[in-house]
Amino acid sequence: MAFHIDKFEFVELQVTAGATATRYFFPDLPKLRAKMITGLETYTAAVLSPAPSGNVVAPNTILDNAYLTLYTNGTQDIWRIPYFTLNRTQAGSDPFVRSLSLFRPQQITWDKSYIELGQVPTFAANSSFCVGVYYS
Repeated sequence: MAFHIDKFEFVELQVTAGATATRYFFPDLPKLRAKMITGLETYTAAVLSPAPSGNVVAPNTILDNAYLTLYTNGTQDIWRIPYFTLNRTQAGSDPFVRSLSLFRPQQITWDKSYIELGQVPTFAANSSFCVGVYYS
């Protein structure tokens, strides 16, 4: 099945060195407010180095137990998608899937959506979670 890109936004969720939280909320993303999300993918350090901010991309030791929760329809309807199941770029030994994760077009409340970690992380440097959002 062909997927046609209408619009795309690169989203970077920045984390400061030494952070120990297990839940990192997305900032408000004005460009994506009230937009219909149609697809989503994640990126690893093997693909991006560094992130657009200059931060390192969060290391695989952290991404191994990272989950994405998206707030939509007034609830957390998309809950704990394993981070690597959204990575579709084959690079090095990183886990990946072959196709883009497509969504039924729906609006996401980004400032209520987050990346959750299954254990307390060790961020040795300023880092970023990088996500590509396809929308219309």
